[in-house]
Amino acid sequence: MTKLLHVSDFHANQRWFNWTLDHAEEYDLIAYTGDFLDLYGPESVGTQVRWITAWAELLTTPFLWCPGNNDVETSVAPAAHGRWLARLPGAKAYGDSGHLECRGLSFVRVNWRGAVPQLRGGDIILAHAPPAGRDTATTKDGPDRGNLDLADALWSATASPWLVLSGHIHNPARWRDRCGGTISLNPGVTMGTRVPNHIVIDTAVRKATWFRDGELADVANL
Repeated sequence: MTKLLHVSDFHANQRWFNWTLDHAEEYDLIAYTGDFLDLYGPESVGTQVRWITAWAELLTTPFLWCPGNNDVETSVAPAAHGRWLARLPGAKAYGDSGHLECRGLSFVRVNWRGAVPQLRGGDIILAHAPPAGRDTATTKDGPDRGNLDLADALWSATASPWLVLSGHIHNPARWRDRCGGTISLNPGVTMGTRVPNHIVIDTAVRKATWFRDGELADVANL
Protein backbone atom coordinates (compact mmCIF):
# COMPACT_ATOMS: atom_id res chain seq x y z
CA MET A 1 0.00 0.00 0.00
CA THR A 2 1.12 3.55 -0.65
CA LYS A 3 -1.50 6.20 0.17
CA LEU A 4 -3.71 6.13 3.26
CA LEU A 5 -6.27 8.86 4.01
CA HIS A 6 -6.88 9.51 7.72
CA VAL A 7 -10.04 11.46 8.67
CA SER A 8 -12.03 11.76 11.88
CA ASP A 9 -14.87 13.49 13.74
CA PHE A 10 -17.16 14.47 10.87
CA HIS A 11 -20.16 14.61 13.24
CA ALA A 12 -22.69 14.11 10.43
CA ASN A 13 -21.22 16.90 8.28
CA GLN A 14 -22.51 15.77 4.89
CA ARG A 15 -20.14 18.07 3.03
CA TRP A 16 -17.16 16.28 4.56
CA PHE A 17 -18.57 12.80 3.93
CA ASN A 18 -19.23 13.77 0.30
CA TRP A 19 -15.71 15.14 -0.09
CA THR A 20 -14.30 11.83 1.14
CA LEU A 21 -16.48 9.86 -1.26
CA ASP A 22 -15.49 12.12 -4.15
CA HIS A 23 -11.78 11.64 -3.45
CA ALA A 24 -11.80 8.04 -2.21
CA GLU A 25 -10.33 6.54 -5.38
CA GLU A 26 -7.20 8.70 -4.96
CA TYR A 27 -6.23 6.54 -1.96
CA ASP A 28 -5.47 2.89 -1.34
CA LEU A 29 -7.21 2.89 2.04
CA ILE A 30 -9.37 5.20 4.16
CA ALA A 31 -9.05 5.17 7.97
CA TYR A 32 -11.85 6.90 9.89
CA THR A 33 -11.29 7.26 13.62
CA GLY A 34 -14.72 7.79 15.11
CA ASP A 35 -17.61 10.17 15.74
CA PHE A 36 -19.66 9.61 12.63
CA LEU A 37 -22.75 10.93 14.42
CA ASP A 38 -23.73 14.30 15.85
CA LEU A 39 -25.90 13.67 18.90
CA TYR A 40 -26.69 17.37 19.33
CA GLY A 41 -27.36 18.43 15.74
CA PRO A 42 -30.67 19.30 14.05
CA GLU A 43 -30.88 16.02 12.13
CA SER A 44 -32.34 13.00 13.92
CA VAL A 45 -29.99 10.18 14.88
CA GLY A 46 -32.06 7.76 12.79
CA THR A 47 -31.65 9.91 9.70
CA GLN A 48 -27.92 10.21 10.28
CA VAL A 49 -27.54 6.45 10.69
CA ARG A 50 -29.38 5.77 7.43
CA TRP A 51 -27.40 8.09 5.20
CA ILE A 52 -24.01 7.41 6.81
CA THR A 53 -24.55 3.66 6.36
CA ALA A 54 -25.51 4.25 2.72
CA TRP A 55 -22.44 6.47 2.27
CA ALA A 56 -20.10 3.79 3.63
CA GLU A 57 -21.59 1.19 1.30
CA LEU A 58 -20.78 3.40 -1.70
CA LEU A 59 -17.06 3.44 -0.92
CA THR A 60 -15.01 1.29 -3.27
CA THR A 61 -11.72 2.00 -1.47
CA PRO A 62 -10.98 -0.29 1.52
CA PHE A 63 -12.48 1.40 4.60
CA LEU A 64 -11.25 0.86 8.16
CA TRP A 65 -12.77 2.62 11.15
CA CYS A 66 -13.18 2.67 14.89
CA PRO A 67 -16.14 4.00 16.91
CA GLY A 68 -16.16 7.31 18.74
CA ASN A 69 -18.05 8.36 21.85
CA ASN A 70 -20.84 9.97 19.81
CA ASP A 71 -21.35 6.67 17.98
CA VAL A 72 -21.94 4.52 21.05
CA GLU A 73 -22.88 6.70 24.03
CA THR A 74 -26.56 7.09 23.25
CA SER A 75 -29.71 5.19 24.11
CA VAL A 76 -31.61 6.66 21.16
CA ALA A 77 -32.81 4.12 18.60
CA PRO A 78 -31.53 3.02 16.11
CA ALA A 79 -28.05 4.04 17.31
CA ALA A 80 -28.47 2.75 20.88
CA HIS A 81 -25.16 1.67 22.36
CA GLY A 82 -23.48 1.55 18.96
CA ARG A 83 -25.40 -1.42 17.61
CA TRP A 84 -25.87 0.41 14.31
CA LEU A 85 -22.14 0.10 13.64
CA ALA A 86 -22.55 -3.62 12.97
CA ARG A 87 -24.04 -2.70 9.59
CA LEU A 88 -21.02 -0.69 8.46
CA PRO A 89 -18.58 -2.33 6.02
CA GLY A 90 -15.68 -3.89 7.91
CA ALA A 91 -17.58 -4.22 11.19
CA LYS A 92 -16.51 -7.85 11.56
CA ALA A 93 -13.23 -7.65 9.67
CA TYR A 94 -10.93 -7.87 12.69
CA GLY A 95 -9.91 -11.27 14.04
CA ASP A 96 -10.12 -12.51 17.60
CA SER A 97 -6.76 -10.88 18.29
CA GLY A 98 -8.15 -7.48 17.30
CA HIS A 99 -5.85 -7.37 14.27
CA LEU A 100 -6.54 -7.04 10.56
CA GLU A 101 -4.03 -7.54 7.77
CA CYS A 102 -4.78 -5.15 4.91
CA ARG A 103 -2.65 -4.02 2.00
CA GLY A 104 0.44 -5.54 3.56
CA LEU A 105 0.00 -3.71 6.89
CA SER A 106 -1.28 -4.78 10.31
CA PHE A 107 -4.14 -2.71 11.77
CA VAL A 108 -5.64 -2.77 15.26
CA ARG A 109 -9.01 -1.30 16.27
CA VAL A 110 -9.53 0.03 19.80
CA ASN A 111 -13.20 0.38 20.68
CA TRP A 112 -14.40 3.36 22.71
CA ARG A 113 -13.69 2.53 26.36
CA GLY A 114 -12.78 -0.98 25.22
CA ALA A 115 -9.77 -3.09 26.10
CA VAL A 116 -6.60 -2.50 24.10
CA PRO A 117 -5.68 -5.64 22.11
CA GLN A 118 -2.21 -7.11 22.40
CA LEU A 119 0.00 -4.80 20.36
CA ARG A 120 2.70 -5.87 17.95
CA GLY A 121 5.65 -4.14 16.37
CA GLY A 122 4.69 -2.21 13.25
CA ASP A 123 0.95 -2.09 14.01
CA ILE A 124 -1.20 0.82 12.91
CA ILE A 125 -3.74 1.48 15.67
CA LEU A 126 -7.13 3.08 15.07
CA ALA A 127 -8.38 4.61 18.32
CA HIS A 128 -10.82 7.50 18.74
CA ALA A 129 -8.96 9.02 21.70
CA PRO A 130 -5.19 9.53 21.32
CA PRO A 131 -2.85 8.08 23.94
CA ALA A 132 -2.98 10.13 27.15
CA GLY A 133 -0.15 12.45 28.00
CA ARG A 134 0.55 13.45 24.42
CA ASP A 135 -0.01 16.78 22.68
CA THR A 136 -2.40 15.01 20.28
CA ALA A 137 -4.67 14.38 23.30
CA THR A 138 -4.76 17.93 24.68
CA THR A 139 -5.58 21.43 23.58
CA LYS A 140 -3.02 24.15 24.28
CA ASP A 141 -4.67 25.13 27.56
CA GLY A 142 -7.12 22.31 28.11
CA PRO A 143 -7.28 19.02 29.98
CA ASP A 144 -5.83 15.73 28.79
CA ARG A 145 -8.67 13.72 27.20
CA GLY A 146 -6.50 10.87 26.00
CA ASN A 147 -6.78 7.14 26.49
CA LEU A 148 -4.76 6.10 29.57
CA ASP A 149 -4.99 2.39 28.79
CA LEU A 150 -3.66 2.95 25.27
CA ALA A 151 -0.77 5.05 26.58
CA ASP A 152 0.13 2.35 29.12
CA ALA A 153 0.00 -0.33 26.43
CA LEU A 154 2.27 1.67 24.14
CA TRP A 155 4.83 2.40 26.85
CA SER A 156 4.94 -1.24 27.89
CA ALA A 157 4.87 -2.81 24.41
CA THR A 158 7.76 -5.19 23.80
CA ALA A 159 7.93 -4.03 20.17
CA SER A 160 6.60 -0.59 19.28
CA PRO A 161 3.57 -0.20 17.02
CA TRP A 162 4.24 2.22 14.19
CA LEU A 163 1.29 4.64 14.33
CA VAL A 164 -1.78 5.61 16.32
CA LEU A 165 -4.44 7.24 14.16
CA SER A 166 -6.98 9.08 16.30
CA GLY A 167 -9.26 12.09 16.67
CA HIS A 168 -11.62 13.15 19.51
CA ILE A 169 -9.62 16.31 20.37
CA HIS A 170 -10.81 18.86 17.84
CA ASN A 171 -8.05 21.39 18.39
CA PRO A 172 -5.01 19.41 19.51
CA ALA A 173 -1.91 21.20 20.75
CA ARG A 174 -0.05 19.35 17.99
CA TRP A 175 -1.20 17.12 15.15
CA ARG A 176 1.76 14.80 15.64
CA ASP A 177 3.50 13.49 18.77
CA ARG A 178 5.17 10.34 20.11
CA CYS A 179 4.18 7.88 22.81
CA GLY A 180 7.21 5.74 23.46
CA GLY A 181 8.35 4.49 20.08
CA THR A 182 4.94 5.03 18.45
CA ILE A 183 3.88 8.11 16.47
CA SER A 184 0.46 9.57 17.34
CA LEU A 185 -1.47 11.49 14.66
CA ASN A 186 -4.65 13.56 15.04
CA PRO A 187 -5.91 15.73 12.13
CA GLY A 188 -8.17 17.83 14.38
CA VAL A 189 -11.37 19.55 13.27
CA THR A 190 -12.00 22.99 11.79
CA MET A 191 -15.71 23.77 11.65
CA GLY A 192 -17.22 25.59 8.68
CA THR A 193 -14.73 24.45 6.06
CA ARG A 194 -15.55 22.78 2.76
CA VAL A 195 -12.69 20.29 3.07
CA PRO A 196 -12.23 18.31 6.30
CA ASN A 197 -8.91 18.31 8.09
CA HIS A 198 -7.10 15.19 6.98
CA ILE A 199 -3.75 13.43 6.97
CA VAL A 200 -2.32 11.63 3.96
CA ILE A 201 0.16 8.91 4.86
CA ASP A 202 2.54 7.57 2.23
CA THR A 203 3.50 4.21 3.66
CA ALA A 204 6.14 3.57 1.00
CA VAL A 205 8.30 6.57 1.93
CA ARG A 206 6.97 6.82 5.52
CA LYS A 207 5.77 10.39 5.30
CA ALA A 208 2.62 12.14 6.60
CA THR A 209 1.12 15.30 5.13
CA TRP A 210 -1.39 17.25 7.22
CA PHE A 211 -4.07 19.36 5.56
CA ARG A 212 -5.90 21.92 7.69
CA ASP A 213 -8.69 24.24 6.48
CA GLY A 214 -8.23 22.73 3.03
CA GLU A 215 -4.58 23.81 2.84
CA LEU A 216 -1.31 21.94 3.26
CA ALA A 217 -0.23 22.71 6.83
CA ASP A 218 2.74 20.46 7.60
CA VAL A 219 4.75 17.45 6.47
CA ALA A 220 6.55 14.98 8.75
CA ASN A 221 8.67 11.89 8.35
CA LEU A 222 7.38 8.76 10.00
